[in-house]
Amino acid sequence: MNITEYLQSHPLLRLIAVLITGIAVGYGMQTPQFLLQHGISVTTACCYALLASLLISALLRRHCRVASIALLSATFLLGIFLIKSERHTYTVPFAPQIEQFMEESRAELSAIYQTQGLSDDEYAIVAAMTLGERQRVSTQLREIYSITGASHLFALSGLHLGIIYMMLTLLQPKLLLFKLRRLRRPLLMLFVVLQIVTIWAYVLLVGCHASLMRAAVMLTTYTIARQMSRHPENISVLAFTCALLLAIYPEWLFDVGFQMSFMAVLSITLLYIPLRNKLFTDPSALRPEFLQPLWKFFQTFFLQMLLLSFCAQIGVAPLIALYFGRFSCYFLLTNLLVPILTTLTIYLSLSILLFGLLSTWMPALCGSLLSWLVPCVIACVKTFNGYLTGIASLPYSSIDGIHINVIQTFLIYIIIFCSCMLAYHLHHGLRRRLNRVQTDNK
Repeated sequence: MNITEYLQSHPLLRLIAVLITGIAVGYGMQTPQFLLQHGISVTTACCYALLASLLISALLRRHCRVASIALLSATFLLGIFLIKSERHTYTVPFAPQIEQFMEESRAELSAIYQTQGLSDDEYAIVAAMTLGERQRVSTQLREIYSITGASHLFALSGLHLGIIYMMLTLLQPKLLLFKLRRLRRPLLMLFVVLQIVTIWAYVLLVGCHASLMRAAVMLTTYTIARQMSRHPENISVLAFTCALLLAIYPEWLFDVGFQMSFMAVLSITLLYIPLRNKLFTDPSALRPEFLQPLWKFFQTFFLQMLLLSFCAQIGVAPLIALYFGRFSCYFLLTNLLVPILTTLTIYLSLSILLFGLLSTWMPALCGSLLSWLVPCVIACVKTFNGYLTGIASLPYSSIDGIHINVIQTFLIYIIIFCSCMLAYHLHHGLRRRLNRVQTDNK
């Protein structure tokens, strides 16, 4: 499938691309002179042109090309309208009270870590990875994480929310639902609602950052679609999430966290899944059979993790070079153990918070569990820091002083895209030739 056929099968991608272009153009556009002379604002002009384009698209819907052009024009004008319109303040009832409650809750949860004996770097890392409190992370530690390409662990993103979502999925009472077949559907729906509410409660607790909002919307869409017995494609869910967030917060298009989050997920979606299906074999095909579990474990926790890290780095490396002027040379070595240690640290840290809150009702049980959990968290964080410090001390661990502008970054993405398309066509062309040779030999 070439790029034209891919875009035709995913029309939302074209609309998103045009919407982003409209927002980018509108952000740097000044009011034309003829509009100033007539006292018309850009917002008003775009609104009228948007309505006219939608009317043309509706009237000429039988003429596919004209209707498509009119719809794309309306999307482009919508992008300009969103960014040029006055900044809307989306107020939530009792918003100050909710914000104050969340701040008090974060302070209370942070106090649990300190009460249980976490201090210095251990407390700083755990608080940053679970509560988004990055103020206590030392400058030296920030530099080590930046050099090794692990600084994204301090910024709560889809990785952290995905780990929590995975934990909620594992807690689903499948055995109970199997036994209570009559109540299976209501109980499952109740659990799904609790799952979604927990995700958004966590987003409100740590702050509604762009990367967290992206992950929360995508996970909510996936969960609802799965309960409706639908199987949406990853790229469609990503496009829907991007459209929804940009329609509400168009200025997020220029947010670094928003850009890096979406580019990482887009790169993983387009590259990781096809490469995984091509490169990794089914363990059941191996002989002897005792090697099958070992090969499956090695593939899941090491090879696929490295491939996932490589695909994500392709998407975010130009942005890191643009905004931070740095490229981490050993990012594959960093991500060899970082995801596993991150998952363990978050699970154990959240368990400390849970049992710390329950300690007033069950002091004996929670005390014994906490006495086991706290040393495990400290050991994980120390292993984490020691591993990254060792990588940062390697020669040529990072390339600093990179100076590129937006146009150069855009050209880098074009080169990456063309390289991927060239590799795709070369692979399929070689495959077709091999099939012809085998057919001719037969």
